[in-house]
Amino acid sequence: MKKILVIEDDLLMIRVLELILKREGFDTELALNGKEAILNLVLNDYDLVLIDLKLPFEDLREMADQIRRSQEARPFPIMVIILGAFMETAISDWFGLEADEFITKPFVPQELARKVNRLLNVRRLQN
Repeated sequence: MKKILVIEDDLLMIRVLELILKREGFDTELALNGKEAILNLVLNDYDLVLIDLKLPFEDLREMADQIRRSQEARPFPIMVIILGAFMETAISDWFGLEADEFITKPFVPQELARKVNRLLNVRRLQN
């Protein structure tokens, strides 16, 4: 079963993401903030990391550093949830992360599922 780390601090959005991803057959682990995300990234391997950009700035900075280190050991795709299309450059410009996919809020559950499946299929084909 593919394992996805969901980094999100909104409890309602967490439930929505969990329902969508579990319905698609994915195992999800949750991190409510950057510190939890860092701990999860150090202790576990993930097939995909799904990040909400509205975490506090300091958490995102530390988390981005840990994601880069984790990817050096075992590359995984990154998908970012953003509030508006103008923020797509923010993750690269501000945090130095190259996201593989973006989705804006509000999103259609089928679109999220399609994008996650596509990323994981591309990764499977690369291995």
